Amino acid sequence: MPNDKKVKDLMIPLEDYPHIPYWFSLRQAMAIVREAAIKFEGSFEPRAVLVFDEKYQLMGILTLRDIIKGLEPRFLHETALVKADPSLAVMIGDLFGPGLKEASQKPVSEVMSPIKVTVQGNDPIAKAIFLMIKEDVGLMPVIQDSKVAGMIRLSDLFKEISDLVLGD
Repeated sequence: MPNDKKVKDLMIPLEDYPHIPYWFSLRQAMAIVREAAIKFEGSFEPRAVLVFDEKYQLMGILTLRDIIKGLEPRFLHETALVKADPSLAVMIGDLFGPGLKEASQKPVSEVMSPIKVTVQGNDPIAKAIFLMIKEDVGLMPVIQDSKVAGMIRLSDLFKEISDLVLGD
């Protein structure tokens, strides 16, 4: 019965999910994402990278949005004019110009997002769905034996629900 499925049945195992230490640069993180996209082409496309400390404790998550935001030139964050009217940033010109490579050397720890919520591997998928909707996240770490075991994505949960609804 599909309703008996556990989160661990649908998760992507940690060894298959891109993860990096917090001192990696945005450039290194981008290379890891690209490498994972090639390696797992057809099975899944990584939209984030998990970030760990030296003791392999989960520190945060680095989404594609975090990476791109981290590459934005500083003036976009610091000027009152741009804060007052963000659309001016587009008119200022090429956002990703000469400083792009320099910005890519920033450590991921400066731009990663905190982990909002986790789920246990033995939890029913209904709990994972509830938590993802409640916390407005598209993916979440799966914990087993007090360690990160993998990642569960909303797209995997959606597929499971759509199979039930559509009878596939």
